Amino acid sequence: MKKKKIQNIIILSIASLIIGSIIAYNYSTDITKQKGLQFGNELNQIENNISDIQGKFYSEKMKWIEGDISKDELLKFYEIHVNNFKKTISEYDKLTPPALFESSVALLKISAETQLESDLQFIEWIKTGDETAKIRSDTLIQEAYEYQNLGLVEFQTAKVGIKHY
Repeated sequence: MKKKKIQNIIILSIASLIIGSIIAYNYSTDITKQKGLQFGNELNQIENNISDIQGKFYSEKMKWIEGDISKDELLKFYEIHVNNFKKTISEYDKLTPPALFESSVALLKISAETQLESDLQFIEWIKTGDETAKIRSDTLIQEAYEYQNLGLVEFQTAKVGIKHY
């Protein structure tokens, strides 16, 4: 009888350990999914903000080209633009990406920094009329798009669990 009780206690202990392990695993998986979802939402918000900032940049440029605003008004807007863009780029540093996504975040940040540098060169062209600044701006925006495309490819491959080295 005593042997049977001990055996039952051992079986109950093992069952409790198994159930506890399953609960802990499921909890850990849920937390990981939640963190991944939060990371994805935060990254998406940064990318949307950058898209909005760039849309406004080009919208103001068109207003200037069409004569709807003066050069001084454009330059005042661009000063605010640069500050907003720098602030948005700093948001990348606040992200805590899962390991598989670190390279995609780095590439997207480089893309944004390159876009900002392109904008700064464009602003320099507006201020001075220096054609080399305009050429640098055009070259840098092309590089920014290439970094962005690479970042998006890295992000998509990380989503399906593929890692490029």
